[in-house]
Amino acid sequence: MTLSPAETERAVSMFQLQRDYSVKSNAPTYAGILDGCIADVRAGGPVSSIVAHWDGVLESVFALRMLAALHRLALDGKAPKLAGLFLTCGGKQAPEQAWPAARELIAEHADYIVAYCGRAPQTNETARSGVLLGGFLTIAAEYPFPLRLREIGASAGLNLMWDQYRVTTPAFTWGRSDARLELSAQWQGELPPLKAPITISDRAACDRDLIDIHKADDRTRLESYIWPDQPHRMKRLRTACAIALDTPFRLDQADAAEWIERELRNLPEGQTTAVYHSIFRQYLPPAADRKLEDVMTRAGARATGKAPLAWLAMEVPRADAYPDLTLTMWPGGERRKLATAHYHGDWIKWL
Repeated sequence: MTLSPAETERAVSMFQLQRDYSVKSNAPTYAGILDGCIADVRAGGPVSSIVAHWDGVLESVFALRMLAALHRLALDGKAPKLAGLFLTCGGKQAPEQAWPAARELIAEHADYIVAYCGRAPQTNETARSGVLLGGFLTIAAEYPFPLRLREIGASAGLNLMWDQYRVTTPAFTWGRSDARLELSAQWQGELPPLKAPITISDRAACDRDLIDIHKADDRTRLESYIWPDQPHRMKRLRTACAIALDTPFRLDQADAAEWIERELRNLPEGQTTAVYHSIFRQYLPPAADRKLEDVMTRAGARATGKAPLAWLAMEVPRADAYPDLTLTMWPGGERRKLATAHYHGDWIKWL
């Protein structure tokens, strides 16, 4: 399929945006592949045929979908040349060699890549739990009840286990000393209420395209969304999966607004119902986003001091910004900005 000049430039801009972020995020292998994609699209090469299936919406993060397909081929042993250049596959980093190997795969496995791009990325970055922690501590300090966790857009549900991770920063350490997973971050600003009591009453989540970590194929799919220059994230993901396999939780395949509306019909007394999500709302169509806001507002109107409702969100306020951590508590309904943080939880600026 041939792209029009306008479609070509739109695709170039899409790849360039992801390429620039890859450079900022210390992912030179992906940056090298994306440089090749840009040149290939302009030349009408095999990448153009893949891009022809893109809907043109930036929020669909098509570049990440395509890169994940290449990573999956390497993880599955179907791309030995590329695997030899991916740290996550035990290879040696050589960004300048990545594009030629990737181009061969794109030409050879075009149908597979197009199919893989049909599903949205499911990063499920567990380091975001280190960002969310400050919000949960704030909730617990204000209402010292057990937390009834309800996560939407949860992917595989790995951030339901945030209380089982140890968080270490230059400013403080939180969590059990024998925790199987440690999350490290740089911290700026005041400290959250670290002594607030944390008890979890139950854990449940939903996702429209959930990943079941009990299935090996699903776990590998989750791994494919890790960037191959970042083996520390791969190790973190695999450890989080092991913890989740040992932890009771419910994960439903459902629309977020419809699911949370059902979950909030009853706000049990003596518990704080905590609805939360991270880097999720940007993927919602405007109508779905408005419905979620309406559902939360109506549920908040039923909250009481004995049955409070919290809405904790780590979301991007605009395309060129880092995520904000916001908290809305009912009764009351005032939305507060608690922090700004790195997408992958590398640093947190507490406000």
